[in-house]
Amino acid sequence: MLKRGVALEWDVVIVGAGPSGCFTAQQIASSGFKVLIIEEHEQIGEPVQCAGLISPRTVKLAEISQDLIINNLTSLRVFSPLGTKCLLNSSNVLAQAIDRGAFDRELAERAIKSGAELLLGTKAKEVERIAGGYRLTATDKSKREFKITTKLLIGADGANSMVARWLNLTHDNPKAVMFAADVELQPFNTGCIDIFLGQDLAPGWFGWIIPLSPHICRVGSGYAFINSDRSPRHFFQMLVDKYPHYFKGLKIIRQTGGVVPIGFMPKIYAPHAMLVGDAACQVKPISGGGIYLGLRGALICSQVAIKALQEGNLTEKGLATYQENWEKEMGEEIAWGVAHRKCYLEWLYRNLQRGTK
Repeated sequence: MLKRGVALEWDVVIVGAGPSGCFTAQQIASSGFKVLIIEEHEQIGEPVQCAGLISPRTVKLAEISQDLIINNLTSLRVFSPLGTKCLLNSSNVLAQAIDRGAFDRELAERAIKSGAELLLGTKAKEVERIAGGYRLTATDKSKREFKITTKLLIGADGANSMVARWLNLTHDNPKAVMFAADVELQPFNTGCIDIFLGQDLAPGWFGWIIPLSPHICRVGSGYAFINSDRSPRHFFQMLVDKYPHYFKGLKIIRQTGGVVPIGFMPKIYAPHAMLVGDAACQVKPISGGGIYLGLRGALICSQVAIKALQEGNLTEKGLATYQENWEKEMGEEIAWGVAHRKCYLEWLYRNLQRGTK
């Protein structure tokens, strides 16, 4: 346990215990460095802010336990605002719905087993640049304040990253804002994801139904790239109202939601510091999915961090290979996603100007 009020030194402090933060911690701690993860919530994986839909390549990369997989999905149905439907069937698994909270906890447990330490209910309040790294001021759930120092600071604290702000690495990326819920609902096909398009129910974004079982689904909607005076919950209700046949008997079990950044960040590193996951905008531009790209970012981040720590070179130049390697590996995929989204939005705005939906 940390002694409150006593400054302790760490090789690495990671702010945020989501998948990207814990995956990064696991890799670095496995190489023998002292790693501390700070998480403001008192329980890993809560609150859930993700649809929990991942690809088979994510399962392979994360090497997650098979019992975390709730449902395998082999088809996709897209509902057009014009009233038509497009169905895609596959003989292979297209996506897998997982227990997202348990997924986060499994990655956190692996990080701890690898030697990392985890502080829950702890919020980083301030960061001060010092010789050789940073000094963080943090508070625990009892509001007691303490200070810790680190050679390397990693921000894994999400789309509204405070670490990015402290490091002056924020960028005005467009964001998708969503409301979602686990609901009681009878899906028409438990192996099929339903996607709903339309400006009245998901401006610049989409709505979805992800079946988990014959009686439970994840449903959500939201908006992106617009200035809306409507809440994400409004668009969720618009989705339900527009398709009453599909949402008959809907009963909300648990509400979720969140904010997803889209696009590139021009810089995701600084002297003695890096960003990873949503904090680094490591997100798919089309779907908003951030788990796979966040884990890939975590691997690249940890590889650069380990080399820099071993060589004692945590300068800006020493960490610049993080951005270079990230863009080399995932840049083309993100660029194509951004380009396709831009084409979609241009088409959308042209139709809006003509008075159509």
